[in-house]
Amino acid sequence: MNDKEDLRNEIPEYVYIALARRGMEKISLDQCFLKNCDNEDPKLLEPFKKEEYEEVNKQTKKIYIKCKKCNGIFILKLETLKEVAKSTKHEGEEPLSMGLVYALDEKGKNLGHIGYF
Repeated sequence: MNDKEDLRNEIPEYVYIALARRGMEKISLDQCFLKNCDNEDPKLLEPFKKEEYEEVNKQTKKIYIKCKKCNGIFILKLETLKEVAKSTKHEGEEPLSMGLVYALDEKGKNLGHIGYF
């Protein structure tokens, strides 16, 4: 397996977006999130770089992706918030975590929250 395939495996296949009181909707991350691009073909998306940061109770990954349809570069920012809540089922169980995904442009400008993983 090459590095690009390894990076693709680090990206969740889907995230979920809250629909107010109507539940959650599943959204594929196999698409370009740049303005004016409608690419939804994963073969035209090429992850090429990853940055990772570890903080207290938070892990951040930034995966840089080139879209071969619009020739733009965007970043998927995946934040895992650790110890968001304690388990109510079993004492001593690992605290619950939550993942958030944001789209950033090439310069790091936040294009918006995509969903939860």
